[in-house]
Amino acid sequence: MAARNVRQKPLKSAGFPSRAQNGASVAHERQAGRYRPLPTGTHGLDPEVVKRDQRGRLQQAMIELIAEKGYPAVRIVDLTKLAHVSQPTFYSLFADKEDLFLSAYERVAARTAKTVLRAYEAEPSTDGRLSVGMRAWTELAAAEPEAISLLVLGAFGAGAKALERRRLALDELERRVHAARSPIAGRGSRTGETADLTVKAILGGIREITATRLREGHASELPALAGELAAWAGSYPREAPAGLDAPPALGRRAAGGSAAPASERARRAEGRLPSGRSDLPRQFIVKSQRERIVDATAAIVAEKGLAALTIPEIVRRANVSNQTFYDIYTSKHDAFLGAQKVGMHQALMVAVEAYQAEQDDWPRATRAGLRALVDYLASEPAHAHLSLVDTFAACPEAIEIRNSTIQAFAAYFGPGYELAGDGVEVPAIAGEAIAGGIWQVLHHYVENDCVAELRDAAPQMTYFALTPFLGPEKAAAYAVEDSA
Repeated sequence: MAARNVRQKPLKSAGFPSRAQNGASVAHERQAGRYRPLPTGTHGLDPEVVKRDQRGRLQQAMIELIAEKGYPAVRIVDLTKLAHVSQPTFYSLFADKEDLFLSAYERVAARTAKTVLRAYEAEPSTDGRLSVGMRAWTELAAAEPEAISLLVLGAFGAGAKALERRRLALDELERRVHAARSPIAGRGSRTGETADLTVKAILGGIREITATRLREGHASELPALAGELAAWAGSYPREAPAGLDAPPALGRRAAGGSAAPASERARRAEGRLPSGRSDLPRQFIVKSQRERIVDATAAIVAEKGLAALTIPEIVRRANVSNQTFYDIYTSKHDAFLGAQKVGMHQALMVAVEAYQAEQDDWPRATRAGLRALVDYLASEPAHAHLSLVDTFAACPEAIEIRNSTIQAFAAYFGPGYELAGDGVEVPAIAGEAIAGGIWQVLHHYVENDCVAELRDAAPQMTYFALTPFLGPEKAAAYAVEDSA
C-alpha cells in the first residue's frame, strides 16, 4: 500500500451546530445567527438560561477562533467581540482563556459521545451497530470539522491541562464504547480500565483516519468511508482468541520504577568528546554535539514539559556552548523538531530492518517489526515521550512529521491484502487504520509512563495488525509464536 501524501491545509470552516458557509456570507451568518444574544433589558428569562446561552456562545467562539488563528493567538477581546458578550461577563463565567478552552473541549467531547453512542445503542441489530455508530461519527466530523478537530487533535500551545483533559475525554469515550460493545469489558483489569487493547486500537485508528482528513481539508470525504471503517472494525471479534493474554491494565508508573537498557544510539550520545583542540574529524564532532542536543531536548520535555524547554537548559545538559547550539539549531523550536525527527527516524529504521530480515514471510516480518519498534521505544523513553505525546502541544510541523512517519509504517501492511483468504475482502482503509491504531496504543503506554511495559503489549498489537488479513485465529497464533 502506498503511503498517503499528507499535506497541511487549513480546516474548512463549519459551524457548531453545522450550516453551509462560504465567502462573505460566513462572517454575516456568524454575527447575525449563531452569536445573536438573548434580548436585553426586562425579558423575564431565567438568569441561568442567560448564562448558559452566554457560555455556549463563548465556547463556540473559542472553537472557531482556534481553527482560524490557533490557540496562542486567541485573545479575550476577540472572544467577547465574536460572541457578543462583555469582558466583565466573560470573567463572571470563566476564570481565564484556559478555563474557557477546557469548558469548550468538554462540551465537544460530551456532545460527540452522546451523538455516537445514542446511534450505536439505538440499533437493535448487533451486526448493524458498528455501521450506524461509524456513520454518526463520520457525519458529525464532516458537519462540524472545527469541533471534531479540537477533540481528536487538541490545540497547539494550550498547555498540560488541555492535554490531560484530552486524554480523560478520549479514555471516557473508549470506556463507554467498550462497555457497549462487549459484555466482558474489564476482563483482567486492576483499575476498571479494560485490559484488552483491541477497542483502544480500533478507536485510535478511527481517530487517525478522521484527523488526517480534517487536516487536509477533506472532511466531506469521511461519510463515504463509514462503510469501510465499519467493515474493518468488524473484522475483530468481541473477545480475543484463547491464548492471547491481555496485558495488565495500566496505572501510572511510580517514580523511580525500573527502566529499560538505553539504546545503542543513546549510549553513544552519552560519551563526551575531549575538550580543547581535537584531531577528530569535524563531521564526527558535530554529529556528537547534535545528538547530545537532541537528547537533552527530549529529556527536558519529558521531565518538565514543552513550556519549560529553554536554550540555557539545553546547552547545560548537552555540555555545549551557546554558539555551538546556534551553529546547529536556530531556536528551541528547531531543536524540538530535530529531536522529534531523530526519534521518529530511528523508530522507523529499527522496525524496517527487523521487518526486512523476515520479509519473505509477511506475518512474521510484521511481528518482528513491531517487536523491534517497542524494544526501541522502551530503550529511548524520553524520545518516545517527545515523539508520541508532546507532539500534540508543539506545532503543526511536529504533527506533520508524526503523520509522515505513521504513513510510512502503513505502507508495510500492503502485502497483507494478497494473503487474505478467498471471499475475504479487506477494506482499502485497513492499512492506514491499523497503523493509526497501533500508534495510539503506543501513545497510551508512553503517556502513562509505562513505556517499559510495551513489550507485554506487543503480542496484542501483532494480533491487531494481522487480524483483518488472516482472521483472528491465525493472527493470534502468529502473535504468540516465540513470544517468551
